[in-house]
Amino acid sequence: MQPNAEALEADTVLIVEDDALISMDAAESVARAGVNVMTVETVADALDVLNHERISAAILDFHVRDGAVTPVVERLQRSGVPFRIVSGSPLSEIAAKGIPLHLCAQKPADYLKVLISLIGDRPWFSLRASH
Repeated sequence: MQPNAEALEADTVLIVEDDALISMDAAESVARAGVNVMTVETVADALDVLNHERISAAILDFHVRDGAVTPVVERLQRSGVPFRIVSGSPLSEIAAKGIPLHLCAQKPADYLKVLISLIGDRPWFSLRASH
């Protein structure tokens, strides 16, 4: 699901997931919260998005079509963009790559809860209550 350029001015969550059904579920859950969503299936595509778009946060599967998302995690950390890993991979494997386990959830996951955990890490414009 690609938002238009105008929508990208608001908060946008990048979802990196190579399973189409899980990706759709995650995107729908996040979009229902009023946040723009971009989905990609590979590390290469995720890095391309990070090079060209403003991303507020990311939800990543640990292993996707072209390998582990470690390069994406490193880029997000350097940029100060909060992220969560949602994966079926063993937590010990994820932790071995230096990713703190409090940033990880096992599949199946409630993606709305994952989004809520991200909100605490960053100010969000589109999720603020309007008076």
